[in-house]
Amino acid sequence: MDTQPSTRSYVIDLAAQHGIRHQVTPADELAVVATRLAGDEVVTDEIEDVIVALKRAGAINGSEMVALLGRYLDEKLSAQRSSTPKNNTAPGNVLE
Repeated sequence: MDTQPSTRSYVIDLAAQHGIRHQVTPADELAVVATRLAGDEVVTDEIEDVIVALKRAGAINGSEMVALLGRYLDEKLSAQRSSTPKNNTAPGNVLE
């Protein structure tokens, strides 16, 4: 049994220890607009945003940020896969 806390819990605890919260910066807003104008859209969740805030505040370094983002996204993808219906049908579809 894995007793290691989830990356989500680790990030929340680390941010709380350092009193860090995500705050949108003008550079963040510019990046959203530029990405949208390029025909793409990047949507981050609150944990990804807090990981970036930890790096900006100096609580973690760049390598740690990349590692945390990788671990978090792996866990997130794994959780999404485990909640996907096994019969590959869209929710609500009824097989005849």
